[in-house]
Amino acid sequence: TTGKASIPTSLTKQEQQVNKLDKLTHQLEMLTNERNELQGILANYTNKDLNNRLNFELELLNMEHQKVMLDLQKLPKEINEALQKCKQLTEETVSCRQLLNEWTQLKEKVRVLREENRKLRREQISLQESSEEMKMLCGEAH
Repeated sequence: TTGKASIPTSLTKQEQQVNKLDKLTHQLEMLTNERNELQGILANYTNKDLNNRLNFELELLNMEHQKVMLDLQKLPKEINEALQKCKQLTEETVSCRQLLNEWTQLKEKVRVLREENRKLRREQISLQESSEEMKMLCGEAH
């Protein structure tokens, strides 16, 4: 059981590391997009022409569109990963339930055995007392 107990903690650490990596990757993507957007804005201010502004806004919209499309492409993969994690957690839950059931059964067996042990001890004491009485009676009879 100790081997099984250490598995959830290591998986939890791995999941935390994967989640942290995903967050950092997402932050990096956001910073990259923000940098590109700011570079575009800076380039736009150097040239105040209306056509350049419109082209710039169109470029920003295209970049936003590309970002949304990338996010949409990542969505099925993220859904599959979430499903896998749910399946894994379900399996762990089933395993934990089984261990809990086994533990409960063992606990009940221990309780029953302790009760039997108490009864046997009482019986042993009673038999010892009876044996001593018989010895005394036999001694008196001789």
